[in-house]
Amino acid sequence: MNRLLPSARSLAFGAVLAVISAAEAQTWEVFDTTSAGFPSNSVVDIAIDRQNIVWVATDWGLCRYDGTNWQIFQTDNSGLPENTIQCIAVDTLDRLWVGTLFHGVVVYDGMTWTAFDQTNSGLPDDQILSITIDHRNWAWVGTYLGAACYTGSEWRLYNDQPTSYNGLVMNGSVINDVAVREDGLVAIATLNGGFHYLTDTCIHYHSTFTDFFPDNTQTAVAFDPNLDQRWIATPSHGLIRHFDDWYSGLYFVYSTQSSTIPSNGLTSLAMDALGRPWMGSNYAGVFYRSEDGSFTTYNSANSGLPDNTISSVIFAPDGTLWVGTFYGGAARLTFPMGILEPSRKVALDVYPNPTSERAWVNWPHGSFGATWRLMDVTGKVEKEGTIGADGWSELDLIGLSPGIHLLQVPSNGLYSQARLVVY
Repeated sequence: MNRLLPSARSLAFGAVLAVISAAEAQTWEVFDTTSAGFPSNSVVDIAIDRQNIVWVATDWGLCRYDGTNWQIFQTDNSGLPENTIQCIAVDTLDRLWVGTLFHGVVVYDGMTWTAFDQTNSGLPDDQILSITIDHRNWAWVGTYLGAACYTGSEWRLYNDQPTSYNGLVMNGSVINDVAVREDGLVAIATLNGGFHYLTDTCIHYHSTFTDFFPDNTQTAVAFDPNLDQRWIATPSHGLIRHFDDWYSGLYFVYSTQSSTIPSNGLTSLAMDALGRPWMGSNYAGVFYRSEDGSFTTYNSANSGLPDNTISSVIFAPDGTLWVGTFYGGAARLTFPMGILEPSRKVALDVYPNPTSERAWVNWPHGSFGATWRLMDVTGKVEKEGTIGADGWSELDLIGLSPGIHLLQVPSNGLYSQARLVVY
């Protein structure tokens, strides 16, 4: 029989922490050994399924939350081969994939625990570092000896050996994270091996010694939901924004030297409904980058976050943010109404493009007087203006540096963005 524990809401101690700031109201709930019966306050990962069931992995077992009760899974009451969990993920069938320290992967469908290790699968290593489920329900398992992709019918191994799948040889084999875009482009974060992109027929990597990429190690990666760019978290060089073509492109580093980011040591990454990156850090709590390029921070001093050392950040289907900490359990942040409501993306026309000294923007959506803003590749606002009564506005580009600039018009639930090339 699995142990059922009452929700943290029903416990008096440490159940709900509410902090009101000048900027916005924050409502935090903390779940730990005291308030939720966790087997450990060291949370290593969090996964959430489509029914908003929350799974919390600790270094001494699993915790499942249905919104009312917490259920604890360990070796003595489940099919887990060990209690030391490294990572978890939920697939499109709402099955839980569990990566362990020494015993490979276990998949739980609500009734049966199915184990995969080197003896019965294509896993190259039984020490699991990361698990990602893509839009095809393919499981990408990161290990110390490569990325093993399970398609449901075969295992594909990508590593730094000549036997790597389809001859696609990587520059490193320690896999920290994987992200997959809907067109099949795979982004792979490694330890000391550079940052990789993978397609069915091609592999390309960026590193400090090939193209001066800022960091050969990456802790997390995410695709931007609105633009053709990638966000990359690093352990010592902050946040990287990779633009344009994956095999070349531009990148900008948000570090403590170049921006207001509070820390260069990032551990985790998630994208919210507005396309903003949220990051967990080694000692500075959780923060996100706003559209204007500034960073907003939640830490134990200004919020209900129980610990500033963050292991994971993830958004639930209901819009809440879940944060895993190394020493303080898990925390859930509920936002005030409207803060994370996505805008409807609409068309935005800019003429001419490319251009040199001026351009015209057309916003034919009835919300005249809306503000447009032009930003450089770092996200810094360079110019602003308003849409005229006829839906047009002139952009004076004199003084802007040649290159790619981003034009945005957010207004009344509508949102649009276009790239403007200045020469």
